[in-house]
Amino acid sequence: MSASQGFAAKRIMVPVNGSSTDEEAVRLACRFALRNRAKVYAISVLVVKRSLPLDAVQEADVERVERILDAAERVGKELDIKVETELLQAREVGPAIVDEIRSWRADLLVMGISYRERFGEFHVGKTGPYVIANAPCRVLIFREPLQELEPER
Repeated sequence: MSASQGFAAKRIMVPVNGSSTDEEAVRLACRFALRNRAKVYAISVLVVKRSLPLDAVQEADVERVERILDAAERVGKELDIKVETELLQAREVGPAIVDEIRSWRADLLVMGISYRERFGEFHVGKTGPYVIANAPCRVLIFREPLQELEPER
């Protein structure tokens, strides 16, 4: 691809976790997919404590993650895009996402990040920075807007 052609993603991955940014991140990935006839792959990582075997998951947790992935599929259907989904079990979310990017050969990751504060400052947690630093593909961050403060009366 020459610089004049621009970037056109063909394999777009979207990690979802039930946060407020999931739907719009999947919608954004699907819009990119429509332009480039790309595939969209939504993943959700079920974290398993280190003290347990990797396959030791609670049925309620699996059902919760399956509902999250079903929601991603529904967003795709609204836009006529088939969204493939996968539930991953791992010790940590960031490395699982990066491993799955490599395994699926994604060329774009669309990642939603909730707006959170810690000690009065914007805080992205540890997954976002890990993925940004280690993803072998382009990463598009979709952050939810700031919550407007209620005016004092």
